[in-house]
Amino acid sequence: MKNYIDNLFSAWKEVFGKPRYFILAVFVALTFYSINVFIASYSSLISVYTQQGFFQAVEIFSIFFVGFMDRIFFSSFITLIIIAVLFGILISLITYKTNMIKNNSGKTMGFLGTTGIFLGVLAPGCAACGIGLLSFLGISAAILNFLPYNGLELSILAILVLGYATLKISEDIRIGIICKI
Repeated sequence: MKNYIDNLFSAWKEVFGKPRYFILAVFVALTFYSINVFIASYSSLISVYTQQGFFQAVEIFSIFFVGFMDRIFFSSFITLIIIAVLFGILISLITYKTNMIKNNSGKTMGFLGTTGIFLGVLAPGCAACGIGLLSFLGISAAILNFLPYNGLELSILAILVLGYATLKISEDIRIGIICKI
């Protein structure tokens, strides 16, 4: 187990030791978080924009961005942060591996990564509050309230899948798997 963890950190050191991959991970995580803030605050931001203009809407967005934790359940905020960080890490690792080898045929990692990203984007935070693309797709929060934990289980599932995909690609990077034939 210790050897596995050492290999994991060694792979991350190899990838994130290069500033562009660290910056990419932070950028992707912040963008993902910003999209969730925007989706949750969409009607308020549009209202401010139409009444007071672009700069006031940007100011309100920045207030919502910083204070987003106060607008949703604490558990939803924590899962959103975890998903955003895992999403950023996974995108950086995928980018690194793609740059490392031009012909990436790791279908298992690709499928799991895509599934985790899809679930994370679909219901990343407070699913019962309608945050995420579910509300844009017409699936109301009322439907998600029938889930035992008000949609939190979707966020947990996204975390598990993203976590597994991140560990899998980290392991592949460290041991240099190019193609499993």
